[in-house]
Amino acid sequence: MWVLWVSLTIAMIAAMSAGLALGMHLLFPRMAERARILWASGLAAFLPMSLAFGGFFLEADVSGDDFWLSTLALVLLSFLILSVCCLPPAYLATTRLARGRDEDTDKAPTLDTQEPDLIEG
Repeated sequence: MWVLWVSLTIAMIAAMSAGLALGMHLLFPRMAERARILWASGLAAFLPMSLAFGGFFLEADVSGDDFWLSTLALVLLSFLILSVCCLPPAYLATTRLARGRDEDTDKAPTLDTQEPDLIEG
C-alpha cells in the first residue's frame, strides 16, 4: 500500500512541475526556456520539501551531533527530487510548448511587397 502512496506523490510532484512550466509559458512568454525549466522544477521540488524542512527545524535538537547530518540528508533529498522527479517533466513541457510556438510562426502569412496596400505613391 505504501508503494501506491509513494508513486502517487511522485506523480503529483511531476505533474506540478509540468503544470508550473505550462503556467510560466503562458504568463511569461518572453522568459528564456532554460530559466523557465529551472524555476518550474525548483518550485515544484522545494515547495513540498518545505514541509519536511519546517517540521525538522521545529523539532530538531540543534546542539546534537546528528543535526548537521540530518540537514544534509534533507538537502540531498531535495536535490534528488529536483533532478529525478521535477526536471524531466518541466523540460518536456517546455520543449513541446516551444516546438508548437515555432511551428505557428512558420505558418504566419507573409507580404509579397514591403509596402502596404494603402500607401500608393
